[in-house]
Amino acid sequence: MEKKLTKNEYLDSLDPDNLNLEKKDLINFCNKCISEWSKNKRANFKFILSMELIKSGVKLTPEDVLKTVWKKILTWFWDLQFQNALAEKDGMLKRLREIGSG
Repeated sequence: MEKKLTKNEYLDSLDPDNLNLEKKDLINFCNKCISEWSKNKRANFKFILSMELIKSGVKLTPEDVLKTVWKKILTWFWDLQFQNALAEKDGMLKRLREIGSG
């Protein structure tokens, strides 16, 4: 018999920002990036170093903390995307405003 979810567990299960990957998946992603950048180590040294540090952080961070941080990163990302679009002088939002007021 399947465990009955609490209201909060159910709502969390519907949240698209929840991390469904496991630590090993995140580490594999880091390794893929490092592998790609390693084709030109000299030009990509700072990226390789940064990703190695991120990979170390993922390894040291407990799973529940990773899930909380992931949700926050995604929330911040979408907010920054929106703020960036608003700040763009000749971007799509400006053109949409012109069309809407035309």
